Amino acid sequence: MDTAVRLRPERLLIRSGVGIYAGAAAIGTIDATVLGGPGFSTIPGIIAAALIPLIALIGPRVPRSALAVLGPIGAALIAFAVATSNGPSDAAILYAWPVLWVAYFYPTRPTAIAVASIGVAHAIALLSIPGGGNIDRWCDVMASVTIAAVVVRALAARNERLVEQLTAEARIDPLTELLNRRGLAERFDHEIARATRDGTSLAVVAIDIDHFKRINDTHGHEAGDRALTWIAHRLSEQTRGADITARIGGEEFLVVLPGAGLESAFEFAERLREGIAEHAPFSLTISAGVAAGVAPSGARLTEGADRALYAAKRAGRNRTRTAPDPQAEKVVEPTFGL
Repeated sequence: MDTAVRLRPERLLIRSGVGIYAGAAAIGTIDATVLGGPGFSTIPGIIAAALIPLIALIGPRVPRSALAVLGPIGAALIAFAVATSNGPSDAAILYAWPVLWVAYFYPTRPTAIAVASIGVAHAIALLSIPGGGNIDRWCDVMASVTIAAVVVRALAARNERLVEQLTAEARIDPLTELLNRRGLAERFDHEIARATRDGTSLAVVAIDIDHFKRINDTHGHEAGDRALTWIAHRLSEQTRGADITARIGGEEFLVVLPGAGLESAFEFAERLREGIAEHAPFSLTISAGVAAGVAPSGARLTEGADRALYAAKRAGRNRTRTAPDPQAEKVVEPTFGL
C-alpha cells in the first residue's frame, strides 16, 4: 500500500484525539468564564489543555496501541468533572466522546476497556457526590455508552473489511484471480529486496498464449475467457506457495520463482508448457521465456525473460527459451504440430 495512504488513519486518529481534548479544554474554559449552569472544577480542562501538545508531538512517535489510553484518561477527567459539579449537571454526556473515539479507531478489546473505565470512573464519581449514588444514573450512562460502542465498533469493523476487500481487489485480476500488474509489482519488489539481501537466486518466467486472437475469432470471447481461466488454474497448480503468479496483459502471464536458478526455472516452464499442450482446450499452446540471477535487478530479469519469450515466438512458438546469453540458449523443440 502507498505510504501516504497507509499513514492517513494514523493522522486522523491523532488529530481527532487532539480535537476531543481541545473541545474538553474549551468547555472547561467556557464553564469557568460564562455565568449560568452548575460549575465544576477547572482541573479537568487544564489537564486536557496540557495534553493537547503532548498528543500532537508524541502521538506520531509512539505505537498506535499506546494512544488507546487516551480513552480511559478522558473518562477519568469527565468523571472528575461530574464529581466536582456544583449541583446536578449533564457533564456525563461527554463520556460519549472517548468511547466513540476508541470504538472507531480500535478493535473490540480496547473498546471494552474504554467502556469498563467509564463504568468504574462514573461509579466513583457518583459515590463521591452526597446523595448522588443513584444506581439508575449509573445504569443510564452505561447503557448509553455500551450501545454507542457496540454500534460504532460494528460499523467500523464493516468499513475495515470493505477497505481490505477493495485493497485486495485492486491487486487481483478479476477474471483469473491472479495478481495484476500492481499486485505483481509490490510482491516482486519485496522478492528482489530479499534476494539482494540474502544473495539468493530469483527466476522469472514470462508466458504468452500462442495465437490467442485466433481463439477469440474462431470460438468467441467467452471461449477466450475460459482459456485464460484454465491457464491461470494450471499455473496455480504448478506453482509453490512462495511463488508469485500474475496476469500482466491480455494473454500474458508472469511467474516469479524465489530461490530458483535458471535450470530449475527452465524445467518448471517446460513442465507447464508440455502439460498445457497435452491437456488444454482449443489446442492451446504457450511460449515461455526464462531469466534468473543471484541478487538480481528486477528490470534486467523481466527484460531478459521478455527477450527470451519473443525469441521463442520468433522461432515458431510452443517452446521455451532462456536468457540472457543468446548463444547459450536452451531450446526444446516441440514433437507435435504447431
